[in-house]
Amino acid sequence: MTAEVFRRMPYAEALPQARRILVDGYGEGLVLQGTGGYYGLYYLFGVLGLREPVPSHPPDWVEGPRQSQEDFKEPYQMAHWLEENGYNLFVNESK
Repeated sequence: MTAEVFRRMPYAEALPQARRILVDGYGEGLVLQGTGGYYGLYYLFGVLGLREPVPSHPPDWVEGPRQSQEDFKEPYQMAHWLEENGYNLFVNESK
């Protein structure tokens, strides 16, 4: 799978495929294996005031491929990185 496929992947479909799960109050980062390495799918539901991800929602941000599962930021760090780089709305901005 490629980044384009992952950008459309709803949370309920991505969760069972996750190789690593990063969780904090800002959301969840699911690390999945795909074409060329690992991809981080960030579901930043906490930023929107929600307590849990909506199963049908696509990720708010996708990054990758990376060579290691350990190369991905925690959701809190990713949300702040996005803000620092001009992404103020978390509505699948990676498209």
